[in-house]
Amino acid sequence: MIQNFKLPNADFKMGSKYSSQLPYILGIPLFFLVFSIFYTPLDIQDYFGQADFPFHITMLTCIITGVLGISRTMLHFVLKASGMGWAHYICWCLMEVLGMTFFMALYTALIKHEGQNYFQHLAYCLRYSYLELIFIYVPMSLVRAIRNKNELLEAKRLQEDGSLLRFHDEHQRLKLTIAPSSLLYVRSESNYLKIYYMEADKVREFTLRASMKSLDIPAFAKALVRCQRSYFVNPEHVTVLRKDRDGFMFAEMNIPNVPPVPVSKQYFDHLSELL
Repeated sequence: MIQNFKLPNADFKMGSKYSSQLPYILGIPLFFLVFSIFYTPLDIQDYFGQADFPFHITMLTCIITGVLGISRTMLHFVLKASGMGWAHYICWCLMEVLGMTFFMALYTALIKHEGQNYFQHLAYCLRYSYLELIFIYVPMSLVRAIRNKNELLEAKRLQEDGSLLRFHDEHQRLKLTIAPSSLLYVRSESNYLKIYYMEADKVREFTLRASMKSLDIPAFAKALVRCQRSYFVNPEHVTVLRKDRDGFMFAEMNIPNVPPVPVSKQYFDHLSELL
């Protein structure tokens, strides 16, 4: 059993990968385009002109996509660094739509020459964007809230399961929970740990900002043994220890396509006793 999650130091959570932002970057502009074409709220078709409407609505959709691309990229790094609460996320969404509106109004002011100034176009675009985009932001936020709740319940369940190994980052935030039998080995790189484990018959890698010292605790003693200065290995997955022609020692793993794990003389005897 493996679960990769963040226990919330804030209420709002989203997937740690950037791909979790793509439904917003692509889905919201698509909704805007379809909704504008089929429902034409606030007489937008007349506002831009019947003949030029398809071109202008396409340009507005591109503007929304660009703003969302920038905003959601920033949000991704903010969530990765510190997280945020739901109130902050709602404010972020409101400011996101406001940013779209500013650029939509700027475009409208540049292509329309009817004596109206920028702020008159801004007022129209403000009403239009918030009226329309609320229909997509609200359900997407509700779906995210439901997922957050389910993830929180699952996180609490995993916390109560004493048989699982828990990896915390340098701020003691729980990042990865994994069954000891699924763990292969851990490699240190500067201030990060690379954790290799099995999930659905595939080798996965998880990067954690933490030191090797964080693994020198009794909870990991059953599944991890230090085999080299920068490596811990799970003896359960080691088939044999071997030396190459140059005298370097390695632990061969029982999982196909997993490279041998280096073993130093200092830890060779102890690891061999466990096999």
